[in-house]
This record gives sequence, structure tokens and C-alpha cells, in this order.
Amino acid sequence: MGYHPGQHKSNQRGMGIEFAGHANIIDYPDPRRIDVRQTIRDPFEQVQVRIFNQRSASPIFIAADLSASMNFGGDKSKHKFASEIASSITNSVMQKSDAIGFIGFNNAIDSSWVAPLSYKPYRAQALISRLSSYHAKSSGQDGMDSLYEYIPKDKTLIFLISDFHMPLTNIYTTFKRLRKHRIIPIILWNKNEYENLPRFGVITINDPESGQEKTIFLRGKMLERIKASFNKRKAELEQAFLEHDCPPFFVGEEFDTFAMSQYFNEYFHA
Repeated sequence: MGYHPGQHKSNQRGMGIEFAGHANIIDYPDPRRIDVRQTIRDPFEQVQVRIFNQRSASPIFIAADLSASMNFGGDKSKHKFASEIASSITNSVMQKSDAIGFIGFNNAIDSSWVAPLSYKPYRAQALISRLSSYHAKSSGQDGMDSLYEYIPKDKTLIFLISDFHMPLTNIYTTFKRLRKHRIIPIILWNKNEYENLPRFGVITINDPESGQEKTIFLRGKMLERIKASFNKRKAELEQAFLEHDCPPFFVGEEFDTFAMSQYFNEYFHA
């Protein structure tokens, strides 16, 4: 049995994910880590930066939503977007020789969509590739509540990829059960769901709060209601995730790897 880096805490300060305190920017000159609130509170008016216990490697899981609302997108569905994002994460993890696993969920968690944590992620890669052309039949996401049963007991970094068209109670339950881990919520929304809609006609949309499909007759006032509903939902999701110290990363019509890296560095100090 071999040994891999990252199975214990380092006593070195660095850019890991475990907060260790504050220091003067002169001692730790990294402007990306400036803590504005702490700087304002500092009685000596010195710029404060956040410092972290460094891990040379962290176990990582990708959890992807397999529900029917993720079919949205025509030629490039949300499932395909999720596959691209998961592939990007996996490639990055492999370069750092970290362990990675994958879980797909809808109404439940099917073992055929589970790749256990491994330093050789062949099964995870196979499932991520399968996800690219996947078309869901099940509409629910209740299986998200059971993710904790498949995640290691050690603190794990979890990339949770979904459009989060589900009741907020599901999200709160999941985060409560995964509270010892670090979660990165990646939210897939397409403007064609709520902005680029025709002014008149019959359309089918996914309710942003329940994920259920609804067929409606679209008129001017209805269009404004749909936009308002998504704006309200976005605010609710941001609030829910911020309460758990996990600001979400929204992906629209394109996946920008640089933007995600910037987000990750800003909020999670990877």
C-alpha cells in the first residue's frame, strides 16, 4: 500500500482551505487574500490578509444532478455542461495527484452512477463521459439528501453541480448532513429558461423552485413574472449558500474555466 500526500494537516502556512487566522500583508504579501472587514477593524490600520493551513492534497468528490430539468439546453444540455465542468475538475485533480470520486443523483443514488474515491479515477472519468450524452427520465433530486452516505468521513471538497431547481428544504437538509465538508455549489442556469423567451405562445418551462415542468401560455405579463421568479430564486439560493459559507458559482451559456479559477481562489483559497 502506497502513501500519498495530503492525508494529514501541514504545519506550514499556505493557500489551503482551512482558515488559520490573519496576518499583516507585509508578512504574507498576497493581495488576493486581503480581508477587508478585518482590515477595517484593525486598530493599527494595517492591511490584514487571511492565512490557511495548507494541505498538499485533499480528497475531492464531484456530485452531479441527473434530474430531468438538467435536460434543458437543446444541442448542449445542462448534463453536457456538467460533464465539461466535471472533466475540467478531474484534469486539475489528476495533475495534483489528489484522490477523486464521482456521484450522480436524481430521485435516488444508483450505484451505477457512483465512482468511489480513487487516485486512479478511471471509473469517475467513464461516468463523466457518460454524463455528456445523458438524457434524464426521472425529474426529482431527492437523492441529493443521501450524498453524505457516499462521502468519506474525512473532510472532503465537494463540487455540487446542479441547476438547483428543487425545494430549499432539500438544499438545507443536504448541507446540514455535509456540514463537516467543504462544498462548492456550481449552478447551471441558461438565459433561455427565463430571459430569451418569445413574447407570445405556448411553452414548457421548469419551475425554479420545484423543478417540475409546467406548460403555460406566454404573454407579456407572464414573461415578466417568469423573470421575477428567477431573480427571486437566485437571491434565495445565494442566501441559502452564504448561510453555509459556500457562495455559489453560476454558469450560463458558456463555461469559463478562468472565471471559475478566480472564484475558487477568492472564496475558497485553493
